[in-house]
Amino acid sequence: MKRYLIILVLSACPLFGFSQEYDLEAGVRSGLGSGITFRVHTGMDNWLEGMLLNRDNGVQLYVLKGKTVPLAHTPVIPLSLQTAFGAHAGSTRSLYYPGESMGYFRLLPVVGADFYMALSYQFNRFPCSLSVDYKPFAELVPDRFIHVNLWDFGFTLRYQFTTKKQ
Repeated sequence: MKRYLIILVLSACPLFGFSQEYDLEAGVRSGLGSGITFRVHTGMDNWLEGMLLNRDNGVQLYVLKGKTVPLAHTPVIPLSLQTAFGAHAGSTRSLYYPGESMGYFRLLPVVGADFYMALSYQFNRFPCSLSVDYKPFAELVPDRFIHVNLWDFGFTLRYQFTTKKQ
């Protein structure tokens, strides 16, 4: 029994021992592309974000690398500006008309580049943040070659799971 307890404790140690602590956030985004987001803070002001968004009856996976700049870091107004660059890949549905017959939807792959800019408010009493964001993109789509959208605005609500010790 003692041997099993020692093996259990030693096997669980790597689960709780980290060489670095990360701030983790997860949330939901609304807008042209809406879905879920997951953010990992890798430095004081740097972060990586993954988004799984639904747009044009398809699903795209976004990866963004960004930076946060505090605009007004007072207890009354904790606002920050976030900017990021990244890429996405996934699928979209397009209406296809073969000749004179009725059209139907077909699934098309997409690959693209993204820019992200947000004005974020960090709540004081809750580990949540609310962002108004702008995420234009350009992508390669087989039926129209290049698709550019400059009007993807949205709201994002994130919950912070861990905090760094300072």
